[in-house]
Amino acid sequence: MLLTEVTTVIRVDLRNTSCEVIYDSNPSLADDCSQTGLERSSVALLLFGLLTFAMGSGAAFGRSRPAAVALIAIGVIVLGFTLLDLRASDDTGLIGRDYAEAEASAGAGLWFELVAGILAVLAGLMRVIRPDD
Repeated sequence: MLLTEVTTVIRVDLRNTSCEVIYDSNPSLADDCSQTGLERSSVALLLFGLLTFAMGSGAAFGRSRPAAVALIAIGVIVLGFTLLDLRASDDTGLIGRDYAEAEASAGAGLWFELVAGILAVLAGLMRVIRPDD
């Protein structure tokens, strides 16, 4: 989740030109060429990442089932963010309106987000279904 904040989630590529050329004429439009997790979800994933660390520690070391359930809930919320980002990953937005050759694609940050959500859910489930030692 923390990696998602600083990596590219959605990238818009232009076949015949580059975002640097767009930046000269329209800087605000060029900023949409590459969107990081911080730009897509503000600091939500950062906060969920820190909360995941705290709940994961409670579930693992303190053997807390409520912390494990919270971990599952965090993972589901992050997967919801991932679905929203996945739906937007093929949308060229305003760049596509002005440049017909624009193509949007998912960046590495989207896959970090997906893996983080799945791992949080799995970690919580492992603690919930595992009998007390």
